[in-house]
Amino acid sequence: MISVEELRAEARSWLEDHWPRRDPASDDEREDTIARVGGDHEGFVARARAFQQQLAAAGLVGIAIPEEYGGRGLTPSHAQALAAELSDFDCPSLRPLGIGLGLVAPTVLRFGSEEQKARYLPPLLAGKEQWCQLFSEPGAGSDLAALRTKAVRDGDSWVLEGQKVWSSYAADADFGIVLARTDLEATKPQAGLSMFILDMHSRGVEVRPLTDIAGGRHFNEVWLDQATVAHHEVLGRLHGGWDVANGTLGGERGGYLGGSGGGRRRRQAVAALSTRRDDPVARQEAVRLIAAERILEWLGDRIKVGAVAGGHPAAGSLMKVAAGNLEQASAEAIVGFTGPAAQAWEAGGEGERPAFALAASRQATIAGGTHQIQRNLLAERVLGLPREPRPA
Repeated sequence: MISVEELRAEARSWLEDHWPRRDPASDDEREDTIARVGGDHEGFVARARAFQQQLAAAGLVGIAIPEEYGGRGLTPSHAQALAAELSDFDCPSLRPLGIGLGLVAPTVLRFGSEEQKARYLPPLLAGKEQWCQLFSEPGAGSDLAALRTKAVRDGDSWVLEGQKVWSSYAADADFGIVLARTDLEATKPQAGLSMFILDMHSRGVEVRPLTDIAGGRHFNEVWLDQATVAHHEVLGRLHGGWDVANGTLGGERGGYLGGSGGGRRRRQAVAALSTRRDDPVARQEAVRLIAAERILEWLGDRIKVGAVAGGHPAAGSLMKVAAGNLEQASAEAIVGFTGPAAQAWEAGGEGERPAFALAASRQATIAGGTHQIQRNLLAERVLGLPREPRPA
C-alpha cells in the first residue's frame, strides 16, 4: 500500500497538469453559484460528471473502496488527503455527485449483496451513473419513521406507491435508494421499512424540480405511481431498511453538509475581507470563523476514527450540529464583510455569492434532520438522558 504522502504527491502531480491552482484569497464557489443561480444547472451537473470521469481515468476515485469494486483499496486518511489536494485547485465541483460518492457508495458497500456491489459501485465511482436519495416525504422529514410510501410484493417484484420530497439532484439521477414501508402490520413503524435500489428512468417514476430560496434547482419532489423494483434490488435485509437508512444518515450528518469544508469557509472569509483589512472588528470575526472551521476539521477527524462518544454512530449528529451552526454564522459574517452590495445583489455582481450563501445557509439546520432532532439523539443515545415523553 502506498503512503498517504505518496498518494498526495500523485494527485498533486496530476492536478498540476490539468488545472490551475486556486488563489488562496478567492471565493472557490463563485463559479458554482453563478451556474446554479444563473440557470446553468445542466452545465453544472455535466461538468461534475466529466471531472469525475477524468479522475477515474487517473485512478483517483473511490480511494477507500476495495479495488474489486473500482476503487483504490486505501484508507480514509488517503481519501482525506486527496480531498485536501482537490481543494487547492480550480477544478469543477463534485457537489452534484456528492450523494452517490459520499452516501450511496458507503451504504452499498456495507449493506449490498456481492452482485449489487459489483453492478453499481464501479460506474458510480467512474462518474457514469448518478444517484439520489429518496427518504423525506411531505409528512415525514425529521420523523422519517412516519413515512407513508409503501411497497407491495408482486411475485419477484415490489410495486412502489408514494411521494418523496427535497430529493437533491433526483432529476439528474440514474438511480436512487428509496425507503418504503413493506410490512404494514409491523407494531413499530421502524420495523416495517425496507430499502430499495430504484432505476429513476423506470415507468411510474415522475420527478418535479423545485426552486429553493436561493434560486437553486437541485431539490425535487418525486412521485412513485406503480413503480416496479425487482426483489433482488432490496438493499440490505428485507424489513431491515431502518438500519440501512441510519447508516446512510450517519454519513450525511457527518459530512454531507460540508463537514470540515476543506477550508472553504476560510477562503471565502479571506476573499470577502479583502476590502476591509484595516477593520480590526472584521479581522477578529474572520479569525474566529477560521479557528472554528479548523476545530470542526479536527472533530471530523476524531469522529472518523471513532474517538468521539466511544465511536457511537450518533456522533455524526454532533458534526451535523456544529457544521450547520458554522455554515450560518459564516454566511452571516461574509454578508457583513461585503456590506450593502450583499443586500441588493444581481447575477454576476459583487454581492451575488454572499447573498446566495446567506439564503442557502437556512437549510443547514434542517437538511439531514433538524438540529432539534440531532440534539435529542445526542442526549438520549450518547449521554443516556431520559427520552422525551411520547404521545400515548
